[in-house]
Amino acid sequence: MSEGWQHIEINDNGTIVVLRPISDEGRDWFAEHVGEPEPGGIYTCDPRMAQDILQAAARDLLSWQ
Repeated sequence: MSEGWQHIEINDNGTIVVLRPISDEGRDWFAEHVGEPEPGGIYTCDPRMAQDILQAAARDLLSWQ
């Protein structure tokens, strides 16, 4: 995996956070650790859950934008 690659796009709408894996590595990580995406390849969750997901992804060497 190349350093500097962006794997997850984050859109925080206040009460709901939209996470969109934007690389093969990101999609693979989400499929393995989170499950199937919603239509459009997105995952939605509350901000507390998003923080836990992103911390776990960071531990697995993913970066986010």
